[in-house]
Amino acid sequence: MNPKLFLYLALPMIAFASCRDQQGSEKTSPVKQFPKPGTTIVSIDEPVTDDTLNKFTFSVKVIADSAVADGVYDVDVDFGPNFAESKMTLPKGGEHFTPVIRKGSQSYSCIIGFRIPEDTTFYDYFEVTSTRGQTKMQYIKAYTF
Repeated sequence: MNPKLFLYLALPMIAFASCRDQQGSEKTSPVKQFPKPGTTIVSIDEPVTDDTLNKFTFSVKVIADSAVADGVYDVDVDFGPNFAESKMTLPKGGEHFTPVIRKGSQSYSCIIGFRIPEDTTFYDYFEVTSTRGQTKMQYIKAYTF
């Protein structure tokens, strides 16, 4: 076979193979693994000190819902013998964030929020407050991603 003809035939195949390797070697982002529904993601417990007769606690649990891939979580609150539950949905575009909880500024309150990966900022999002006769749960901020 003529060496020039071989070169003319080989060059397009080499160029095609190198382009194909560059496209095939693109890194794909890992698929986010969501927790199983019913899994407690985060919780907080605090003793109720206003009632010396009983040993009540104020507790908040954030639990993965069956729609956890859409950012939906169940919020269960116990204040002594009283129980309240609600759902919380993370902001659109932030469904993959993991909820984080911290103590609120008042007694028997907490803030449920989230952190963006590789950022240490706590983003306030959902507030839970309990008193002897009432439990309130409400969104306190809105975010877009």
